[in-house]
Amino acid sequence: MIMKTYRETYIRKAEIAQLILLHQLYTQRGSRDLIFQGGTAIRWCYGGNRFSEDLDFVTPLDMDSIRASLKKAIQGAEKVMIPHFGIGTVQVSEKMSRSTALKCFVDFHPEKSREKISIKLEFEGLAAGKLPERQNHILSALPVVAYLITSGDFRIPRPHAVLVAETPEEILSDKVRSLLERRYLKGRDLFDVWYLRSIMKTAVHPETVKKKFGMYLAPFTPKRSIDFFAVSSEENKKMMIEAIEQDLSRFLPPETLDVHRNESFAGFLDAIRSLFTDLKEKGVLLS
Repeated sequence: MIMKTYRETYIRKAEIAQLILLHQLYTQRGSRDLIFQGGTAIRWCYGGNRFSEDLDFVTPLDMDSIRASLKKAIQGAEKVMIPHFGIGTVQVSEKMSRSTALKCFVDFHPEKSREKISIKLEFEGLAAGKLPERQNHILSALPVVAYLITSGDFRIPRPHAVLVAETPEEILSDKVRSLLERRYLKGRDLFDVWYLRSIMKTAVHPETVKKKFGMYLAPFTPKRSIDFFAVSSEENKKMMIEAIEQDLSRFLPPETLDVHRNESFAGFLDAIRSLFTDLKEKGVLLS
């Protein structure tokens, strides 16, 4: 497998494009019902230091309402992208659509560059009456965003949109669900668990995890057990390290990845084992 590499110049452009889209989305009517989650929420709202390519949201809204808001947000974003990236056009392609979810790519094609700037957005429907715990964040007050405003890299009038993001505890419970039900392990999930547990000291709450299993309209279908992580065999550890190596090379600077590699990714593996051992001891079951 050919592993993609970390590209600093492209990543800076992609992150500015993310902020432009976030700002536009959260100035639309109904945006209080767009709940930001995942690795990019960690990056912007909770000081994360890895690049994350997706804007992930959960929502009680129907997907037709999402499409209407997204259309307006993209129209606004295109105008703002031109001062940042030069004259160009936005192209939107819907990649996956079902009644309970929406996935699309927003690509900006600068006229003077062959390389497009691509942002993936995913919206997942919440089950009726179920909402995760969330926090409000003023975009311009987030430390990383404030730095980009001061440096002149992020230039929009009144960048004070209020983002609605899951709490770290909720994001951690999402990571538990993802690790249990993804067909293939993703190194980014392992990194995010390490960041939430080891850097942010985020506690795991069994009731939050149990609720997460039934929170989405899409059913929870585990592909592996809690013991896969809590009582990890050498074979399972090897699988996790392979997932880290294959995935994280494009999300972390090489020198940062090398620090973890020189430790055989022990911090990541310890954080994962500790998390799932905690869940097992507190009686979390998958059925």
